[in-house]
Amino acid sequence: MATIALDAFGSDHAPYEEAKGALLFVKRTQHTVVLVGDEKKIKPLIPEGTERVEFFHAPEKFGMAQKPTEILKSSKSSMAVCAQLVKDKKANGFVSAGNTGAILVLATFKIGRIDGVERPAIATVIPSKIGGTVLIDSGANVSLKPQNYVQLAHMGISYAKAILNRKNPKCGLLNVGTEAEKGNETVKEAYKLLKNEVGKFFVGNVEGRDICFGDVDVIVCDGFSGNIVLKTVEGLGAYMSNALKESVKRSNVFQKIGALMMKGTFKSFKETFDYRKYGGAFFLGVKGAVVKAHGSSDSMAIFNALRVAAEGVENSLLDFASKEK
Repeated sequence: MATIALDAFGSDHAPYEEAKGALLFVKRTQHTVVLVGDEKKIKPLIPEGTERVEFFHAPEKFGMAQKPTEILKSSKSSMAVCAQLVKDKKANGFVSAGNTGAILVLATFKIGRIDGVERPAIATVIPSKIGGTVLIDSGANVSLKPQNYVQLAHMGISYAKAILNRKNPKCGLLNVGTEAEKGNETVKEAYKLLKNEVGKFFVGNVEGRDICFGDVDVIVCDGFSGNIVLKTVEGLGAYMSNALKESVKRSNVFQKIGALMMKGTFKSFKETFDYRKYGGAFFLGVKGAVVKAHGSSDSMAIFNALRVAAEGVENSLLDFASKEK
């Protein structure tokens, strides 16, 4: 069973949603959670005698507006203490809904990279017709060398197998066209390396529309492009949901009755773009299961982030290094 440290003061609604998410986690799984933060504020939120919930006092909170590198000097913050617990092997991984840059700094420099990994990356599951597509990198590395794409592909493929239960994941390279000669020099060189070193899993270039509507399980790109894709998909989902609501409000009585009868369908549509069920973004390439939850996470989002971290440990996601061809 896994032990996951949870930054109890990371989200916009901390520590209440973290506490509720932790309770869901121990109720629905056999894993252990360590709530890290100000014990005076956390302990009253957990019923006395609750099994597999532990506490570790950390008096400070690292803010969203602080420079990420400052986290290395903030040893008493809840986020930094979570990383230290992983480094000291007192936890298998940690979850935080806090400052993304700071989490990346801790994962890379405090916990440390896996041997052979040059660039840790963020893997995010994007809603798609196949039940979710892994986008890697979605924000850790603004630019990449051609050889970095190969490592990202192997990590993304392992994630698709371990977390999404894809037996033979298809991996594509994000580009402006499907032809091998498309893209800048870095991407064209990356294409050649992926074709030679990723083997049967690599299906070639894919375009932006293939992220949500293609048959590919993993899409590899640099963090600059990936983060733009991620924010665009999030914004589009929110816009479509809001536009649908406004359209119903402006409709006549008969149309509103029809909309009422379609309530279940609308709910299902909304859930398709619900970030909470995907469990956050996984930092791959480091010596621990590190997951970044959304800043506005509620208890269900926190639960799923903890669940994904634990599944990563259970399914040996960190041992991705075997290169299948």
